[in-house]
Amino acid sequence: MNYKQKLSLILLEEYENVNFYSFQFENETHTEFEKFLMSFSESHPDDIGTIMYRLERITEDGVFERHYRYAGKVKDRTIELPSHFDTANLRLYCICISPKILILGNGGLKTTRTYNEDVYLNKCVETLQKIDFELKTKEKTFKIHIIDKNINGDLSLSIIKRH
Repeated sequence: MNYKQKLSLILLEEYENVNFYSFQFENETHTEFEKFLMSFSESHPDDIGTIMYRLERITEDGVFERHYRYAGKVKDRTIELPSHFDTANLRLYCICISPKILILGNGGLKTTRTYNEDVYLNKCVETLQKIDFELKTKEKTFKIHIIDKNINGDLSLSIIKRH
């Protein structure tokens, strides 16, 4: 069964070179990134530390390939943290809008060779792919504008979710 789920993009942190956004589903109190941190901070502090270190590097340098791995498909902007240079069992899935904008999603423990083999991780990536598609559509129709490190305009979205 499919249903529409509403969500909003939320500006989490502003830095000199980069802005971090996340998204929050309607009727939920936390963003997906906050839920990720709440789920794994106590059980996997080293992995969270590795991911936070990578995010800190991104605030200094910008959102460049050396800081992440590609996830998803060629046609979308879905990425995963940490980078190939780091070792961690946790994966945080994100959307790289530009070198100055990163949307932080959710993620989890990677226990399979690829995220597609894990039902939960695959769902995290599929959600980001749908959000990315909706953002691109809003960009093309001028409902949102990406200016420097900001996403301006209507930051509410609807995506089709499978149950």
